[in-house]
Amino acid sequence: MTAPEGAELGRGLRLEVPTTFSPEPLEDLDAAAAVITEPARRLRTTHWDTADLRLARWGVALEYSTDPGWVLRLPATGEGMAAPDGAELHFDGAPERPPEQAMHLVRVYSRHAAIELVARLVTQTVETVLIDDQGTALVRLIDDTVSVYSGPRITQRFREIDLISENGQLLDLIATRYQAAGAQPARQRALVARALGLVGTPPPEIGSVTLGGAATAGDVVRRSLSMSVIRLLRHDPGVRLGIDAEDVHQARVATRRLRSDLRTFRPLLDEAWAEALRDDLRWLGGELGRVRDAEVLRDRLRSAAGTLPPDDRRPALAVVAPLGAQVGAARRHLLSAMDTDQYIETIDHLVTAARAPVLTEMAASPAREVLPGLVRKPWRSLRSGALGARGVVPDEQLHDLRIRAKRCRYAAEAAAAATGKNAAKFAREVAALQEVLGELHDAVVAEAWLRDRSSAPRVHETALFAAGELVAQQRDAAARARAGWPAVWKRVDEGWSRAWR
Repeated sequence: MTAPEGAELGRGLRLEVPTTFSPEPLEDLDAAAAVITEPARRLRTTHWDTADLRLARWGVALEYSTDPGWVLRLPATGEGMAAPDGAELHFDGAPERPPEQAMHLVRVYSRHAAIELVARLVTQTVETVLIDDQGTALVRLIDDTVSVYSGPRITQRFREIDLISENGQLLDLIATRYQAAGAQPARQRALVARALGLVGTPPPEIGSVTLGGAATAGDVVRRSLSMSVIRLLRHDPGVRLGIDAEDVHQARVATRRLRSDLRTFRPLLDEAWAEALRDDLRWLGGELGRVRDAEVLRDRLRSAAGTLPPDDRRPALAVVAPLGAQVGAARRHLLSAMDTDQYIETIDHLVTAARAPVLTEMAASPAREVLPGLVRKPWRSLRSGALGARGVVPDEQLHDLRIRAKRCRYAAEAAAAATGKNAAKFAREVAALQEVLGELHDAVVAEAWLRDRSSAPRVHETALFAAGELVAQQRDAAARARAGWPAVWKRVDEGWSRAWR
């Protein structure tokens, strides 16, 4: 007999229990309920990591079992993206060595450290389901007994029980009974860490930095650098796979924020140390930017072509088709760069920088006293640029204003972590200004590309007409952005004085 199919049960609790643990029968909970026990399953797995468990420390798991074979589990980025965000990826390959593609996807985490076999496990799983008289699953119990092997010898054995149910009261009742019989809540640690007898998973390479009321300016620096470096590493596998263009975007944002933070926090950082990081980031940001800019232009014009009348849609798509090859070429260039020692060394430098930035004495001062003054410089630059851009000015000048807005926004967001919600609101207002100016820049770039494309030899007349329609769309978008940015700027200007109260 098999357990009934149905909706996934929601709440869960994992318990550590002695290997001799005898749970109370589930049927005692409800006289009308029935218990279904699945046949025991036995699974042999090998776990692969660096000697210092660097993958586990980043929330990554690489393992092999006869079914389903090689599995790579990646942590979620937190941005709700498509795969591989928090994905489980499967690979073919012999059990003796992880597949090259899997090794490729975790290289940003392992870097120069070798990936090796670190644990060999055999897990026996018994699954039990309690169902009511309507056939609805009330609670699911998954009982795993894990044996850890060294050669033919078992070095340790442990057992864990997962309780899963939508009924919180029932879940709590079972948990209470089990804990009274010797179970205890499972500690947060990777399976491979427990297999190696560790109390917990070793701490992550880059720890989170929590800011309290007594936070120093140096604490804010560490927090900002850590968040951006973590973001960069989290999106590396996605950039390599190329499933979601957002991975390149988020990786590029990480490099831009890092460069902006090095500029904003200049008085708090050792200058020679910071300059070496700027060089690394300038190179990496350029590689990511080449792909991102091409993707933005391609997607923008493809979307615009899709809005044209049916007779014009196909020739318009033909006009923008070369952008697909441009994106492909840029992406191949980026992936080649990511396979170099220079890239791995850059990541190494950034991880080290996030863990232990080289700070000046000023960094020991309270954040609330120091940060408003540091944000004032990019603010003054933004305000000067906005005042100088009134009236009819070249598009290049408004693009420069967009760059100033971006720098001011990043600085305000970094400071807001320690100074409060008013600074965060100001940062959002600057982000809105950056967005409208970004729309203007993208429209101007798209029109320029269409004009250049239209002048190419052997372009058909119907394609030229469609290109003209696309140009008209981009001109309209640019005109709306030119007309709209002063109103957004007014809110930014008014918000500055409230930001640091």
